[in-house]
Amino acid sequence: MKKLRLLLIACLFFAINLPFKTFAGFPIGKYRDIVVPSFNYYAQTNHYDVYGNYVKGAPGAQFSSYSFSIFAGYGISRRLDFLVTVPYLYQNNNLGTGNKTITSQGAGDMVAGLSYNVANYDYLRYLSVQVSGVMPLYTVAANTTSALGLGNYGAEIKMMFCGSLPTFIADKGYFNSEVAYRRYFNYEGPDQISWLGTVGYPIGWHDQVSMDITVFRSFSSNTAFNINYNAERDYAYVKPQLNFGHTFSRRFTLFAGGFYVPYGINTGLGYGGAVTAILKL
Repeated sequence: MKKLRLLLIACLFFAINLPFKTFAGFPIGKYRDIVVPSFNYYAQTNHYDVYGNYVKGAPGAQFSSYSFSIFAGYGISRRLDFLVTVPYLYQNNNLGTGNKTITSQGAGDMVAGLSYNVANYDYLRYLSVQVSGVMPLYTVAANTTSALGLGNYGAEIKMMFCGSLPTFIADKGYFNSEVAYRRYFNYEGPDQISWLGTVGYPIGWHDQVSMDITVFRSFSSNTAFNINYNAERDYAYVKPQLNFGHTFSRRFTLFAGGFYVPYGINTGLGYGGAVTAILKL
């Protein structure tokens, strides 16, 4: 049971810290509830152009984002879960020395859907599929943009495989792998695909460390650069992240992680971190 709880907690953490903040492949359990509050920080001063070349930002220019999100999951059955994520954003866009700073805040895009566990392998590895809808919780006037998101409804499908590492690799540890496709219902799209790969390892009875890599690509006919990635349509990035987690009790686990974007296309060279609590009710 301890190994199963560790796998569930790990899969939860990596799923909610993706750009597509949703649930991983481990089922919650019939009539069980999970609540996951998370605080994220992101900052950038420089960026990559449409060819992936490094571009130094204007003197004094910086974009920073502070976000708080609530993820909730409910087990409808042993295989079927209902999942919802609601974010709140606070962002500062400093346009450079001598220019004004634009501040924006408010609820972002809510993501809600169903996750179904297709198969499990000796209750150590789980294959699931998830279908979700995206709904903006803000309004965007015609022919304008919002700093809180694209302002369009969307849909997403995701395949997830999560569980313990094979014994020929390690006698302990876990992995998580996800492939997702999202479409926003707008003539400019975008169409977005992502891949996440994670490996984690316990370093004690209550502690664990992990490393994950996210590869993300958003395709759109609108290739305009926006220092605020929430309002951008055509871009790509690779993001490694290092994480540490501590389990305080069966019902409470806390994670902290830091990331950096070493390569991107038409997006920021950013860095940041996250603090996430996992509460099993």
